Amino acid sequence: MEQRWIPSGRPTRRTRPDASAVMGVLFALPALVSSLVVLAVVATLIWPGNNVAVGAVLVVWLLSGALTFVPSVEQALARAMFDMRRPTRHELDRMAPLWAQVCAAAGVDPARFTLWVDQSRELNAFAAGGRTVAVTGRALELPPRALEAILAHELGHHLSGHSRVSLLAWWYELPARGSILLVGLAVRAVLWVGDVFGRFGSASGVLASVLLALVLLFGLVVLNPWLLLMPLLNPLMAWSSRLGEYRADATAARLGYGPALVDVLSAWLSAERGGRRPLRARMLASHPATADRIRRLRTAR
Repeated sequence: MEQRWIPSGRPTRRTRPDASAVMGVLFALPALVSSLVVLAVVATLIWPGNNVAVGAVLVVWLLSGALTFVPSVEQALARAMFDMRRPTRHELDRMAPLWAQVCAAAGVDPARFTLWVDQSRELNAFAAGGRTVAVTGRALELPPRALEAILAHELGHHLSGHSRVSLLAWWYELPARGSILLVGLAVRAVLWVGDVFGRFGSASGVLASVLLALVLLFGLVVLNPWLLLMPLLNPLMAWSSRLGEYRADATAARLGYGPALVDVLSAWLSAERGGRRPLRARMLASHPATADRIRRLRTAR
């Protein structure tokens, strides 16, 4: 179903990274450095002594981040990261007019974005990359104004640059995460061999496998100094993500969806089970407590 965009008369809003997006970039730098170290080691093994080739590999990798700005690549990556599909005709007939209303309120062209359906059974929605907006089937069952409020929140993520930074950070972390996966598999294989030696009573074989596993783990840390910072970075990244959620809520409120978003969050709050989360869980949570989001939205009225 083709939707035509009718300008609202408001100036077009452009993506302006907020503090959460800027912090996301800063917190992703250690992982980027680790990825560059991994690529440099691999390139050196392939072209020993050829510094030009090693430098070219690193430059090409840094420039490859531009691929995430290509719509077809973004859609492929979003599909790889999330279990989502294109909406059916009926689902698009429901989503597209509401999305057009939200974009009109913000002064942006809805055609800049692609609409998807997240196949999760939960009531949820998310923004990814620079153009992707997805909602679950349960979200599509909400009343129109409630669904608009959720879409306005996701548009807030796009307008603040949160989703673009997240996709770019994910892309640049791939070599580092790949090395962690490969070394983890190698350590398991070495320990398995040591266990086999142990069953035959070879203490030296067991000791050798344990020492080799430790060497592999040490090499992993050398390749990925990012790992040493994870105990500190994880709470900071979660805090940054929570700030982004507050910012997206505030954007939805400025577009006139504050009361509707409060109603949606209140329904979520009543459906939540359990008491106050432990401190560690609160520190590592990517989303603020629902009650806190409601409180902020009501205060901002």
